[in-house]
Amino acid sequence: ITHHKRSGKVLFSDTTLRDGEQMPGATLEPDDKLQIAKALEAAGVHSLDAGFPASSEQDVQAIRMMIGVIKKPVLTALCRTVNSDVDAADRALDGNPDHKRGVSLFCGTSPLHRKHKLEKDQTQVLKIITDSISYAADRFKIVAFSPEDASRTEIDYLCKCYIEAIDCGATTIGFPDTVGVLTPEKAADFVKQIQDKVHNLDQALLAVHFHNDLGLAVANTLACINEGANVVQCTVNGIGERAGNASLEEVAMALALHQDCLLYTSPSPRDQRGSR
Repeated sequence: ITHHKRSGKVLFSDTTLRDGEQMPGATLEPDDKLQIAKALEAAGVHSLDAGFPASSEQDVQAIRMMIGVIKKPVLTALCRTVNSDVDAADRALDGNPDHKRGVSLFCGTSPLHRKHKLEKDQTQVLKIITDSISYAADRFKIVAFSPEDASRTEIDYLCKCYIEAIDCGATTIGFPDTVGVLTPEKAADFVKQIQDKVHNLDQALLAVHFHNDLGLAVANTLACINEGANVVQCTVNGIGERAGNASLEEVAMALALHQDCLLYTSPSPRDQRGSR
């Protein structure tokens, strides 16, 4: 983590195989997923969101086909904050080296999710998060946590969730704009506040994940890179649920063409980053 932060490099985490597949008509067979994974490995992505093992046996099969074949990227599996999901991911990723296998846990944190989806209060949701991360950290060295609907979560509670998650073993914390409501200015402000209020952020990477409902997923991603985000999650051609996700190739080309104003040299603290 320290090495990645000091390098100043933006790490690409591709979710075409999982979030991208949520686009209507984009159902992928295991063979298709393996072919795409090979292409993404050749393109140089740092990690692959390879699937959601608890959701289907086909996702497990696709991940199993990647073991020993996809060697450079980290392979991660999506999990709810449920121990059985973590167990399913552990089985699917069995045989991959410890430093190349991980889980991505998610749990709704916004008032809407707490009230209508989980029917739990802040304290109860936080306990679910910490218990699940602790369970995952006993089985994986790479554990990511993303608060679902983070962009509509109270900032102080959001940061408390991040602090507790890192203390329990999360090595990456994600900031997802689940329903794609943010503008670049608001997205950047969230990252600034997370950096200011999450006192143990030096122990984890900060990832961002934007949806394109307002056509701003790429712009929001670039704004957060400019504020020090370490990891960006994208999909090929921006495919995904509803209006899609941030486009992998657009973010990559924007970074390549505008290195003078988009790349940073030291993501933390903010006042030490390079000129923009």
